[in-house]
Amino acid sequence: MQKDENLTIQELQKGDHNAFEYIFKSYYRLITLFANRFVNDLSISQEIAGDVFAALWEKREQMDVSVSLKSYLFKMTQNRCLNYLKHKQIENLYINYLQRSDLLASQPADFEKAFHNKDIALQIKTAVDSLPPQCRAVFTLSRYEHLKYREIAEKLCISEKTVERHMSLAFEKLRQLLKYDLFKDPVKTEHR
Repeated sequence: MQKDENLTIQELQKGDHNAFEYIFKSYYRLITLFANRFVNDLSISQEIAGDVFAALWEKREQMDVSVSLKSYLFKMTQNRCLNYLKHKQIENLYINYLQRSDLLASQPADFEKAFHNKDIALQIKTAVDSLPPQCRAVFTLSRYEHLKYREIAEKLCISEKTVERHMSLAFEKLRQLLKYDLFKDPVKTEHR
């Protein structure tokens, strides 16, 4: 790291607004363009860049820059982009679930049932998230992206037998996690 950069970081850590402004002006455009490589949406990229700089200011006293400031900012940006993409993926999976369940097209007459369906979707999502990473990846590719076992095996560079084992494990764990919650009638259990 250069001496000037070290000094700028030290000034920022002490709460110097000029140091922050200098960093912002020097890196905002670059961070926005870097974020756009991940999310491919300029307005979202600008929001992410803004979040990065807000976090930089808020956590300035705790920051530990062992690499260059540019690398530090890029890592913060990359983490926020990945969080955004993960959130979008979950949102898209839920929308797909609603479409497949025909919950978007119809106006449910029974709002308690609609709430219960949303609750079930959340329970399923939580259960899937609790699976081991490789098992979760296999299950997600199979059930949400509708890939065949052969396609999953090719995509993850594993054998079809391994895909089958992961799916069996996923179903067993999901059955255990969801067996009590999914088979309760929300109306009947509420009024007991």
